[in-house]
Amino acid sequence: MLRWLLCPPEVMRGQLDRLQTVVGVPNIRFGILPLGVQLATTPQNSFQMYDDVAIVETFVGETIHRDDEAAAYAKAIERLWKEAVTGEDARRLIVRAAQDLPS
Repeated sequence: MLRWLLCPPEVMRGQLDRLQTVVGVPNIRFGILPLGVQLATTPQNSFQMYDDVAIVETFVGETIHRDDEAAAYAKAIERLWKEAVTGEDARRLIVRAAQDLPS
């Protein structure tokens, strides 16, 4: 979503700048799925994992999943991590996205 202009460019620049601050923070796992990479798992909606609980966001609200359903989300996120760009490579993608924003 680095390149989806869902707000004015100046707001997006601020958001991209804030994202850069979490790259390399020891207790945060941060990665970007870059454009143009073939993914083994297709992200279909937003979700968060909290230990063994998955919270899935849709257009109509949130759904909480536990046990086997949460495990399926945990497996999906691990597959996505294999394709993710992290560290300085992620920072470069963020900087490039900010530079490419319209004036």
